[in-house]
Amino acid sequence: MPNETLTFDEINVLGNIFNTTFGRSSVTGAGYGITAKLHGSLLEIKYQTVVHYNSSDGLATQQKENERESVDVLNQGIAEAKRQFREASGRALKLKEVSSADDVELISATANNPRKIAYYRRHITFEIS
Repeated sequence: MPNETLTFDEINVLGNIFNTTFGRSSVTGAGYGITAKLHGSLLEIKYQTVVHYNSSDGLATQQKENERESVDVLNQGIAEAKRQFREASGRALKLKEVSSADDVELISATANNPRKIAYYRRHITFEIS
């Protein structure tokens, strides 16, 4: 179902779902932020958190844990959004993953401190079908 077949009411339902499921109220005290944007028939979801890396453990090892956590959080949110869409619209929301990527942006590191502070981000794009 390309976006042209989504009715105005269905687009409104999606907007309301993602505003509450991935909006400010869903991340209070959670330690991460999630945003969702609808671009035509594409749904873009972004996860972001601040992480503290210890030099002795290695960035790659710790990044795998961040990756697992972000995927788990996003999968739970997407499952809940699909459930809410079905309840509100009477039909299933089908999402096909188009792309998924993560990155780490170092924001604080010093030679005297082994702890490094960074943003961890995951971007997933789905096609609504």
